[in-house]
Amino acid sequence: MFQYKLVLFGFPDLCRDYDDVLLHLKQVPPQRALVETLEQCYLIDMKTGEKYDILYDEKSLYIKDFKAPNETALKS
Repeated sequence: MFQYKLVLFGFPDLCRDYDDVLLHLKQVPPQRALVETLEQCYLIDMKTGEKYDILYDEKSLYIKDFKAPNETALKS
């Protein structure tokens, strides 16, 4: 069963768990965010329906204000 729906640059992907989400985020170079818009980059928790924005820094893409299972909040 899928726990998350990850949309990157308009392309959706269903993810089984948080590790799967991280794997997808690591595959996208942050420079792509400079060329394309981040408006179509977000994560939806399929259990709660909450939507989280995807942002970037010079190293990688990350999920804004997301608390992973058994972890503290990621970048805010």
